Amino acid sequence: MNNTIAKITSRNKRDGMPLLDIALEEPTDGNISIDIPIVQIEQPSNVVTNGNCPHNDARYLRAKLRYFFMSPCWKWHLKRQFPWKAWFQFIKIIIVTAQLILFGIERQTHVIFVSESNITFHHLFVRDWSSSLETLPYPRASGDFAVYTEDEFFDSINYSIRRFNNLNNLSLGLFDFHDHSIHNSSTMDNDTSERFITLCLNRFKTCRIDPSSHAYVLNSEIEDVCFKFNATDDFDVKQYLLREHNETISYCGLNLLTLEFALHAIQLKNQKPFSLPDCYHFLIKITFDNNARTGKIRQHLDSQAHFRICNRQIIDHSSGWTFIRRDLFILFDSIVLLITIISFILCVRSLWYGHRLCKEIRLFYSEKRSEEKPLTWKELQVFYSFWYILMILTDLMVISGTVIKIEILCKITDQYNTAGLLLGLSSLLSWISFLRYLSFFRKYNLLFITIQKSLPLILRFLFCAMIIYCGFMFCGWIVLGPYHSKFRTLSTTFETLFGLINGDDMYTTFANIETESIYIWLFSEIYLYSFSCLFIFVVSSLIIALIIDGYETVKKYYVNGFPKSRLRQFSEEDISELSTDQNWQDLTTAIRSRSVCFPCCFKSPKGLTEMAARDTYLVRNLSTFS
Repeated sequence: MNNTIAKITSRNKRDGMPLLDIALEEPTDGNISIDIPIVQIEQPSNVVTNGNCPHNDARYLRAKLRYFFMSPCWKWHLKRQFPWKAWFQFIKIIIVTAQLILFGIERQTHVIFVSESNITFHHLFVRDWSSSLETLPYPRASGDFAVYTEDEFFDSINYSIRRFNNLNNLSLGLFDFHDHSIHNSSTMDNDTSERFITLCLNRFKTCRIDPSSHAYVLNSEIEDVCFKFNATDDFDVKQYLLREHNETISYCGLNLLTLEFALHAIQLKNQKPFSLPDCYHFLIKITFDNNARTGKIRQHLDSQAHFRICNRQIIDHSSGWTFIRRDLFILFDSIVLLITIISFILCVRSLWYGHRLCKEIRLFYSEKRSEEKPLTWKELQVFYSFWYILMILTDLMVISGTVIKIEILCKITDQYNTAGLLLGLSSLLSWISFLRYLSFFRKYNLLFITIQKSLPLILRFLFCAMIIYCGFMFCGWIVLGPYHSKFRTLSTTFETLFGLINGDDMYTTFANIETESIYIWLFSEIYLYSFSCLFIFVVSSLIIALIIDGYETVKKYYVNGFPKSRLRQFSEEDISELSTDQNWQDLTTAIRSRSVCFPCCFKSPKGLTEMAARDTYLVRNLSTFS
């Protein structure tokens, strides 16, 4: 030990913890043995180790909470790390919207073809159909399309069958018959195709009536009877049923009569750049509805289009651009799919981080503060951000909709409606989730906090108002339903009353009462006036008053400080020496964050910046926070 010089120095590491540096000088004589002193360092019981960084558990947890409550702009300022996750969400919104626009343009041609083909089928197969009937459901330009005599009934059926048989000579569209043969699927000879039609009768099994004596015999069991036949130019349905099946149509027992047949069609698209044609299989159904048994049999036609694989042959070799165009769309959709999956993973990761912090807080309170009241679910909801849940739901919709869109491009499926619903909702939720980043600015944040403050009161009030609304709805339906077209069903009654609240079509609602009874007319006037006054002047005004009250309350919060939860109070227990509560609140809310998010455009608040830097414990442990 005589030739040994031990020097012990102490210095600070990056995290501020003491570090022992022991330097030993080499002896000049190699024969001398050296005894190295052993230095033992004991850590106190209230210090725990997180990797290589020992720290006080309560103080560390409070710093971690303060960092969790900070706005992303201030996190960026402290960590000096570009907020790529926020910009990633912004890019995702842009490309999802671009994908939606491209899908909408592509879908528009499909919708136009299917809807106009349905109009064409009405003119081809429905007797006495007129363009004047092709109007919006409301207001109705004419009455129900129906037949009223037996001759009209059978003539309408025969008309549809004969027109179907002569389709190739009548139609201007690219329609043809469905080839039912297996071996002739590739033939282009139209005369070899059979014109099969299926006629179905939905009726009571037994029905005989005698109106003169008010007597009837009825077996209410429903039966469906179908007949399949080949259409001809001189087909007569009445003779066919009697001669081939010994059947007659009883209007007493008949509920529905349907004609069903299939057509093939090809849609050629005159688009720039050129797009591949689509092949469709149309299932057409003509229904004669006699359920009311009033002597009026309603008639309507419905068609459903389904994709089929085309046997294509393109003569122009320069049209290879068409396949490149399709492949580019698939590539773009694949990029959207990749970005959305990454966004989904990031949002799940953020929720998982919040869940882990929630578990740490609950464990700390159960062990260190067991004498206090346990944290409630309402207090712990802060760890499970609504915005992340909304983004996850959006990403799932985008992924599902994009997969279906790729299948549509590859002609595997024709689920345009499903893809449109998923992509449309995902676009809506994407833009709504972008509001989260606007909340980093004071004026926008004031709006969101006002909504958050007012929403519980508004929902409670609307629940009470809905009870009154349901009372008006049932009353109007049962009393005015027989005399007013807008109160015929519960759904139309609900829509009518909702329209009245918004001042929509009020005169028509008052004027369309169809009754000679003075009592019904008087009731309708009192009913409509009382509903309009109650919901337009009272309910709507009270909702506005609740929102204004919430706005005034939030404005006071901005002046006097926001009420703090137990978790926020716990996180700020050891920072009283750094600043006032109001100043620290500026870091943990959205106030004055624009200068941090856009330092090139706004001057940074010096006081807040220095205050954040004085929280040395948080700054030292930034690298340990996720």
